[in-house]
Amino acid sequence: MMEREHREAADELRIIRELTNGYGVPADGCTTYAACMAELDRFERDLHRHVHLENNVLFPRAIELETGRLRV
Repeated sequence: MMEREHREAADELRIIRELTNGYGVPADGCTTYAACMAELDRFERDLHRHVHLENNVLFPRAIELETGRLRV
C-alpha cells in the first residue's frame, strides 16, 4: 500500500513539474514565485530521498524482522 502511495505521489509531482516547465520561473516572475518554484523542487528531491529510504532500506528490514531473518 505504501509503495502504491509513493508511486501516486511521484506521478502527481511529475504533473506539477510538467505544468511548471520544470519549476521554471518566467522572465516576469516575482521573487515569491521563484521561491515557490525552488521549494517545490526541493520538496520533490526530499520526497524521492524519503521514498528511496523507505522502499530500499526500511521496508526490506521490516520484512526481515517480521519473518525472523534479521537478528537485532
